[in-house]
Amino acid sequence: MKNIVVGFVLFLSFLVISPAPIAAAVGSGPCKTLSPQTIAIFPAWYDGLLKDNKGTILSPGDPCLGKDTGEQFGKWLTIIAMNIVKMILYVVGYASLIFIIWGGFKYMTQGDNSSGTVAARKTIQNAIIGLVLSIMSVSIVTFIAGSIQ
Repeated sequence: MKNIVVGFVLFLSFLVISPAPIAAAVGSGPCKTLSPQTIAIFPAWYDGLLKDNKGTILSPGDPCLGKDTGEQFGKWLTIIAMNIVKMILYVVGYASLIFIIWGGFKYMTQGDNSSGTVAARKTIQNAIIGLVLSIMSVSIVTFIAGSIQ
C-alpha cells in the first residue's frame, strides 16, 4: 500500500511540474496577455500574466496593469493571489476524490460490519459535499479572477 501511495504522489508531482506548451491570447493590442494552456492538473501561478510566447511575465510596474504604480502592483498581486487560491481549491477537490475512493474501498471491505459500513458511507457523503463545495469555489474564484483581468 505504501508503494502505491508513493507512486501516486510521484505521478501527481510529475503532472504539476510539467511545462506549459501552449498559450492562448487574452485581450488585444500591446496589452494582451497570454494564459497558459497546460496538461498539468493545477493551474499555473502566473496564469494571466504572460506577455509573449517566450514566457515573459508582466512585471508589477507594467503600464498594461494600470495607470499608477499602486494600481499596477495591486492588480498584479491580486492575479497571483487568485491563482494561488485556485490551486488550493484544486487540491481540496483532489483530496475529496481520494476520500471518495477511500470510502468506497472501506465500504467494500467491511462485509457484515454495520458500524464500518456506516462510517464508510459517512466518509463518502462528506467527501461528496467537499467536492461540490470545491467545484463551486473554483467557479467563483475563476469568475472573480476573470473580472479583475
